[in-house]
Amino acid sequence: MTTAQSKNNNNNIIRGANKYGISNNSTILGPADAALKVGVKPTKEATKKEWQMAWKLHRYMMKPLHMWDGCRPKDSKLALACLWWKAIAGNDKSSPVYDYSLSYDLLPPVTRWIVSKRLCRFYPRLHHANVEIRTAYLDKALTSIINTIMNDHNTATITATTTQTQQIKKKKIRLIVMGGGYDTRSIKLLEHSLLRQSNDNDNVTIAQYNLLQKRHDDQSRKRKIRWYNRLLQRNNNNNRNNTSNSDHDKSGSNAFFNITSTNFDIEAYELDLPVVVTAKRKLLSSRLFRRRPWLLQSRKKLIMGNDDDDEEEYPKLVEANFNDLNATRNVLEGILLNENNQNDESESDEVTTVILFEGVMIYLEEGIPHALLGLCSDVLRKSRQHCCNSTNINDSPPTKTTTLGYLCFADRLENIPGGDEDAAHVEMKSTGWELIDFLSKPGLARHMGVARVVE
Repeated sequence: MTTAQSKNNNNNIIRGANKYGISNNSTILGPADAALKVGVKPTKEATKKEWQMAWKLHRYMMKPLHMWDGCRPKDSKLALACLWWKAIAGNDKSSPVYDYSLSYDLLPPVTRWIVSKRLCRFYPRLHHANVEIRTAYLDKALTSIINTIMNDHNTATITATTTQTQQIKKKKIRLIVMGGGYDTRSIKLLEHSLLRQSNDNDNVTIAQYNLLQKRHDDQSRKRKIRWYNRLLQRNNNNNRNNTSNSDHDKSGSNAFFNITSTNFDIEAYELDLPVVVTAKRKLLSSRLFRRRPWLLQSRKKLIMGNDDDDEEEYPKLVEANFNDLNATRNVLEGILLNENNQNDESESDEVTTVILFEGVMIYLEEGIPHALLGLCSDVLRKSRQHCCNSTNINDSPPTKTTTLGYLCFADRLENIPGGDEDAAHVEMKSTGWELIDFLSKPGLARHMGVARVVE
């Protein structure tokens, strides 16, 4: 197969590559501007040849890096490559996507050291830095959405006058990740929730925090091997009490540390192809929860509110093929209209759903991304109507605009060739969404934004 034939095959897989190309145009922010907007370091100023060489080398290294991997996850639609890229950024303490080696803990033993904290700083800021931009945007967008939801929830609680309404249970937030791949955002949100709740529950969450802090302390001690590092150990020990707290704040530049409330339960679903769902379930059970046991112990009690002996899966991994719109609608309706969910909702405050897309629309067939956005907004409206009918709250008209759900994305939308925000508003409005924020960046997944469905 010739180089030209190989390039054409790749363009056929990635929607829009032939039509729009993968280079910048005048309406798309440059790498430095996009990075500045989300608070990350810009990508390296490199030639097209350097980008291509880095791409080919990384793709070639996937097989040897996983040669002795017992899990052997499939690199479906670059999902595995993205995991390694996110592990590099996640090990960078100066990055807003620093994740306490969470993505790193999904990687195979031995070979993962090449993206360890010691070495990640030496990687040229190319593909992993481009992915870091969209990761930082989505983390900040999700944080902003959660804060908005909780502000509205707390305001409603404060304005309640009766004793019964003042004792409203925790807010429930449902996160649905469309095409999650091997991303760890839902797990990262769980882990940060444990840290944030450490002041509220001395018996459980502080223990989890100590486990997490012990892990980072142990990793730090491994660096103090040489004699000249030992000379610094005495000074580090003298300042240990101060630095242990400040280090948590400094590395806590991650957006999730800016979540202002802990009075919510999180319910996470990740939809993807069957091969990815199977592989990720194996990675979580046999690798991540073994390396981070506090997550396995705490995901039910603190997040799902489940004290039963039956283990509750978090996140809930669901098989889906987005090119099949009817099947996708059935999956979403099964999540949002499920009778079990309605029973849970009757015992707690109303659920708010957040749908997230990251780098999945670029692999869908023509016309599917536009239809999929319309499908999501339609199911959210349908779930609201179903909830109103089951609780008989639709007799009185709403007194203000009600948000039915949120959308955050870092992907390639249809009908927006470049980074034109006006075109983005038109596209989102035509699919039933109200665009709140929009930002473009270089690369294939060039459109990033936040939207909502209102009634």
